[in-house]
Amino acid sequence: MDIERLDYADPGDRLHAFHAIAAADEAPGPVSSFPRFAVVAEHGWTAEYGETYVARLDGQVVGGVAVHIPGTDNTHAALLRIFHVSSAHRRQGIGTALLERAIARARAHDRQILFAEALPDSPGGAFARKHGFEAASAQARRILDLTSVDWTAYEKGVASLSPDYTLDRWQDAAPDDLVDDAATLMGAMNDAPSDGLDTEPMRWTAARIRRFEAGWAKGQQTAYTTIARHRATGRPVGFTRIITDHTPNDWGRQTDTAVLREHRGHRLGLIMKQSNTTWFHTEQPTATKIITWNAITNTHMIAINEQLGYRLLDVWNEWQLSL
Repeated sequence: MDIERLDYADPGDRLHAFHAIAAADEAPGPVSSFPRFAVVAEHGWTAEYGETYVARLDGQVVGGVAVHIPGTDNTHAALLRIFHVSSAHRRQGIGTALLERAIARARAHDRQILFAEALPDSPGGAFARKHGFEAASAQARRILDLTSVDWTAYEKGVASLSPDYTLDRWQDAAPDDLVDDAATLMGAMNDAPSDGLDTEPMRWTAARIRRFEAGWAKGQQTAYTTIARHRATGRPVGFTRIITDHTPNDWGRQTDTAVLREHRGHRLGLIMKQSNTTWFHTEQPTATKIITWNAITNTHMIAINEQLGYRLLDVWNEWQLSL
């Protein structure tokens, strides 16, 4: 078996083979398109430093790992952003060899902790426990069936918006005059529960927002963002976002939602989501499902999602390994 570093300027057969292995593990959730997978594997959405390695056995790529080394914040940590071994080649030491390479690279960058994600009752969860990872938090995935949404109820919800606020929206990149506000709103995501994870808040700037948006473009993703404005000041005080592939498909991904602290308690999170989901459904009529993630301790957002019609799919663990 050989472990090869993937050169994104000349990936050969490595990247497509790694994507095929990863895609086989993603059901019953959405399967990543190749452009989306390539962006996330190389450096994530905000262009952090990353290294990708694949394992080759008898000439065939049989597994891979994408290791990310944050440089803006959480500089004590490394992330196993994508880590898969083909089902036909498990329990042969391939995953262990890839993990050992990832650990060596994390240590070479002076990292003290390694993060990963896996379902607890899965081969990935068993692998994590075997290699000394500890389950630090739990994240639930929920799915909204767009074919059964009560759109009239959504419309009434949007109509109930407090007169102190208005809704606005944009597709893909934020307008130039709102990019600083977009950074402030993303910073409000730091208020979401992190449970036992050894992490620090992410620091968002206009430049980081633009790198984030450039990742969507490179990954051939379309982003639908709805914001709430405070009518008296015109200030954006909340946002929500759904992302999907450029190519029509069954899935949308409900990603970030946040409201600035001083404007909470006005049902803005719920109403923004009702408005944004309706917009997404109008623009992407072939999509039948939206998936979202929440920490299981984020009871407020879970209550909103369940009111919207999201239903539990499964619960993943965030795992961490001290190096």
